[in-house]
Amino acid sequence: MSDENSDLNHAAETVAPQPTVLPRFIQQEESAQRPEGAEKQPGNPKTSYQDFNANDTDPGINVKIKEILIQADNYFVYIDQDLILRWHWNTAIDPNVAAPIFNRACELQAKSEFLRQTRRERDLTSARRLIGEGLVIMFSTQNQQYANAALDTAEKFITQIGTETSRGWYFGPFFVLFAISVITGLILYRQGHMAITTLPLVCCLAGGIGAFISSAIGNERIPCAPTAGRLLHILEALLRYTIGFAAGLIVWLATSGNIIVGFLNLGSDSAAVSASPWPGSSLPTSVYALVAVTMLAGASERLLPSLIGKFDDSIKKTSSPGSGAGSA
Repeated sequence: MSDENSDLNHAAETVAPQPTVLPRFIQQEESAQRPEGAEKQPGNPKTSYQDFNANDTDPGINVKIKEILIQADNYFVYIDQDLILRWHWNTAIDPNVAAPIFNRACELQAKSEFLRQTRRERDLTSARRLIGEGLVIMFSTQNQQYANAALDTAEKFITQIGTETSRGWYFGPFFVLFAISVITGLILYRQGHMAITTLPLVCCLAGGIGAFISSAIGNERIPCAPTAGRLLHILEALLRYTIGFAAGLIVWLATSGNIIVGFLNLGSDSAAVSASPWPGSSLPTSVYALVAVTMLAGASERLLPSLIGKFDDSIKKTSSPGSGAGSA
């Protein structure tokens, strides 16, 4: 190997080490620089990248090779046993062409790490292969445009899988809460326990159902960030359901206090209790309207702040001195 290439290899080895989850650019010159290292390896020493096979151990970083994407005399691209894409080279390459491709490959590899949380090894392997294809084209042609085209395909695949994964993490627990709310409401309805005493719970459940409907309809507005992890998506779903649950409770309190839609206040109209029979019980017809309003409150992103504003205004009017003097 020429002195120029040796100087290039030594310069590459002095670069700060990459994180363990990302590839390391290590040159394979063990046999040339340290002959005693070859004696320690069992069997025939590996003198070229083409000597490596699947299930062999890369002596430079001590990882087992799972799948080889390409191997040549001057470069080597493979996927190791932990499904991490790695590559080596020992020839002169144009840094203006290679550096952007290396950086983008590392970035895409980091973006696809969320697939480890999904136990979808096949998709993770496919993502690594697509990223590796961009590196293979870069090493083979040293054409940045062709390599970027291959990495564009990898990025589209990762984005599509990420959207699917993110929606599953978000709507999975949200749907469970939605199902619990619906089943609880139906049980109360069928068993005749949907009386005025349980109406606050019914309103809260309706608000949670409304929040789910709003999220399902406007799912395109929900940020897609699979790299944030499963836990953050679950917390986001719980938070949105809790807001809908609280919106239903606020509507019930505002109605009971005659702050808004006072005609839905069931407690002030005892004569209407038998106006509309329900299965196993008798409740006023306006209960339908109240549940519908609470569901809309959970679904609307503007109705709840508007209700809170009206409640705040009514409190200010009640506590103001001028209103007390006028009533006297």
